[in-house]
Amino acid sequence: MKLKNTVLLVAAMMPIALTSCATNSSPNVGNLNIYQPSTLSLKAGTKVQTVEGIYQAQTNEVWHSDKRFRELERKVYNN
Repeated sequence: MKLKNTVLLVAAMMPIALTSCATNSSPNVGNLNIYQPSTLSLKAGTKVQTVEGIYQAQTNEVWHSDKRFRELERKVYNN
């Protein structure tokens, strides 16, 4: 009887032991914002070298940084 209780106790504690050793699967990303201007204004015809090649603005354009876009998005969704 004592052996049976011990086996049951060990079996019941195994999931606890296994899950208590688990680490957080979400990476610690900290601050995702590297330095970049909040906006980038391009005149029509301006050529910009990108990883994919050269981009030429067809019209006057304003590009928003990822941080600024996320802030604007949160502002819109929270109102």
